[in-house]
Amino acid sequence: MIKKSSIFTFLLFVSAMAMAQAPSGIPTGKGEPLELTLTNIIVFIVLPVIIVILYIYWRRNKRK
Repeated sequence: MIKKSSIFTFLLFVSAMAMAQAPSGIPTGKGEPLELTLTNIIVFIVLPVIIVILYIYWRRNKRK
């Protein structure tokens, strides 16, 4: 039991370190905040909220 959990923990840490590395040959750039233009507000704020509301409404109607 201890051997299985230690192997799982080791693999978890190795995979986390592998995903955290940035490729060396590709420029990464800085993470800049999103500009609040009308298009960005609609695409990144309004549409996801509408999709979530429609999904909740659809699930409630499906149960009835």
